[in-house]
Amino acid sequence: MNIITVDEEVWKHLNERLKAISEYILKLEDTSYDSLWLNNHEVCQYLHISEKTLWRMRTNGQIAFSKMYGQYYYTIGAIKDMLNTNAVQTTDEYVEQLMAKGKSYIEKGRKLKSGNH
Repeated sequence: MNIITVDEEVWKHLNERLKAISEYILKLEDTSYDSLWLNNHEVCQYLHISEKTLWRMRTNGQIAFSKMYGQYYYTIGAIKDMLNTNAVQTTDEYVEQLMAKGKSYIEKGRKLKSGNH
């Protein structure tokens, strides 16, 4: 077994780079919810907006959507894109917290709906 010694500054720099790579990989992997479809009601509750505000966002082309049989649907990915596009002064930490709350809301809502059947 060989023992390798490294200067403290080099070690700190290496640790910072490893942490940055790890965080980048975690962000890439955390797209599991991006393709999940939500209806108008779910999006309004998730974003704390009214249906009229969501209608305005849709008609102004601010959020991507699909329409099927008179119902509108939005993906989590489209919501994230809209939030990131319209972000004024925010941090990655704030967006991550918002997405975590959204995931929790969706998981709880889906469990409640599936438990009632």
